[in-house]
Amino acid sequence: MANRNAIGILETKGFSALVQGADAALKSASVELVEWRQIGSGYVSFAVEGDVAAVRSAIEAAVEAATRVGEVVSQVVIPRPVEELDASFNR
Repeated sequence: MANRNAIGILETKGFSALVQGADAALKSASVELVEWRQIGSGYVSFAVEGDVAAVRSAIEAAVEAATRVGEVVSQVVIPRPVEELDASFNR
């Protein structure tokens, strides 16, 4: 996450909701997709990174889009995450 100020994560139940959310997030703000994960039992998540305002906007858009087609389980925006958090993503 070098040169990034925030990370946002959206977790959904169902892949369709995840795809809709990720699409909306990436189109709505200047953020980059870090990864997506299949958690199990239908739960999936994706993470984006960028400046704090862009990540907040992207996650808000993602929640709105994902809710239209499925279930949003959780969302989080972490401003200025610690560097060690970067190691937890599959890059």
